[in-house]
Amino acid sequence: MSTSEYLHATDRNARYVKSAERTALLAEIRDHSRHHGDAHLAVPVVHVILMHSNGDLRMVQRGDKPENPFMWDKAVGGHVVWDDPTLPRAAFDANLRKEMAEEIGVDNLLLASDPFHYRQLLAAGSVDLQHQALLYLLDLDPWQAALCRVRNGEPWLKRQYVATYFGLFDGPFRFIDGEAQAERRISKGDLLIDVLERPWLYADGVRVFMQRYYHLLRVG
Repeated sequence: MSTSEYLHATDRNARYVKSAERTALLAEIRDHSRHHGDAHLAVPVVHVILMHSNGDLRMVQRGDKPENPFMWDKAVGGHVVWDDPTLPRAAFDANLRKEMAEEIGVDNLLLASDPFHYRQLLAAGSVDLQHQALLYLLDLDPWQAALCRVRNGEPWLKRQYVATYFGLFDGPFRFIDGEAQAERRISKGDLLIDVLERPWLYADGVRVFMQRYYHLLRVG
C-alpha cells in the first residue's frame, strides 16, 4: 500500500478532525497513545468477517506487516481512503469492495441493503457462494479500540471508526497483495476457546469481534 495515501481522522463521535498522510497520521496517533494510554483520534476502516456456509469462520494469517505481523485475523481489513471527509456510507462500501479484491481476490460480491435483505437473498438460494460473496453491514462503531502489536516497540491502543461487514463465501481465497498469506477455517466455538487460551496468535481485533458479535455470527 502506498505511503502517499491520505487518511481522515475522526473523534469519538465520528466527526471529522483532519486529514494527513497515512504514515505520518498513524505515527502521530501511535505516539499519543503510548504517551497517554489511549489514542486521541480514530481512523476509518472496514472489517470483514466471513463465514463458510458450513458454519466455520474463515481466518487469514497476516503477512509481514508493521502491525500485528503474522497473526491470525478476520478475513479482510483496511483503512478507508476517500476524497470526502464526511465519509458517507458509500466510502465504506467502496473500500469494502477494494479490500476484498486486493487482499483475498474476491471481486464478485453482493452487498445486501440490511440484515433482512441478506436473509431474503440467502433463503431464495439464488446466490452461488462458490463464486460470489454475500455480505451486509453488521455494525458501525466510531470509537472501537484494539491493542496494536508491532514488530519492534511497545504495543499501543488504536482507535478506529469501524464499519464491520459480515457474510458468507465458500470459494477460494487468492492472496494478491501480501496483506495475508494463509487461511484457516475454524468453528466459532473453537475460535473463542483458542483466543482465550492462546491470545498471542491473534490480532486483538479477533477478541473484539468475538466479544461483540459472537451470537450474531451464524449462517442464516
